[in-house]
Amino acid sequence: MRRIRTLDVGNSMYHLGINYANPFVLTGGDPDRIRTVAQDHLDSGYKVFEHRGLVTVHGTYKGILPVTAFSTGMGPPSVAITLPEIIESCDYNRMVIIRIGTAGALNKNLKIGDFVATTEVEIAESTSEKIMGPGYRAITDEILRRSLIENANRSKFAFQTVYEAMTRTTDDFYWDAEQSKLRGSRDDVIAVSMECSPICAVRDWYNRHDPNGREILASELLSISDNVVLEQPHIDMQEFQSREMQIREAHILAGLETLLAFKDYVR
Repeated sequence: MRRIRTLDVGNSMYHLGINYANPFVLTGGDPDRIRTVAQDHLDSGYKVFEHRGLVTVHGTYKGILPVTAFSTGMGPPSVAITLPEIIESCDYNRMVIIRIGTAGALNKNLKIGDFVATTEVEIAESTSEKIMGPGYRAITDEILRRSLIENANRSKFAFQTVYEAMTRTTDDFYWDAEQSKLRGSRDDVIAVSMECSPICAVRDWYNRHDPNGREILASELLSISDNVVLEQPHIDMQEFQSREMQIREAHILAGLETLLAFKDYVR
């Protein structure tokens, strides 16, 4: 444990209740997705920590990869609380962090279940600039993103397509969707979610400011759960819900296999 910013409450983290973290990290907003990672994909003997409605799991993937999976909660402020506790719980200088989350499509051509690997983020929230300063650009690590795309193409089902593009991170859900509908479909920023830019900002802050030196990689793979720019009175989630188990399976596998591909990065 290497405290820099987090609260000193002894040998654990205040919000997550953990006292260590593995260097290979899978994260998402939904606690049930994290439980699925543990129950369906990690070797037996995994440990589950539940604190303040947040779920953290420590385990091993395919007998060789030490993985921590955790739920960030929803939105940038929650990421800015939980991710530092993960990073400061890890004693390795090098870490690999992958977010697997859902997103609303901002392009009419995207279908439910499609994957989007975020390249750079249009920041529509204030947390990231509080961390890194005005004018901050949130960019995912290309080397990690390329592997994530490769593994997403391997794990996806026939009805899914994998895209690589800019996405938007917002600190609002319903009103951002309404404004997106008014703006219409976009070609450059093709999806909107709530966590990528603060993940990048926290990564960059620790890479820059940890006195022991951090070399953290971070990337994101989104699955499209709805389309917010289609002409319809309400956002329809029924198609996503009907295929959610398949989408979740492919999503988790893409993330874990990408972490496995970077097993030699951490030393």
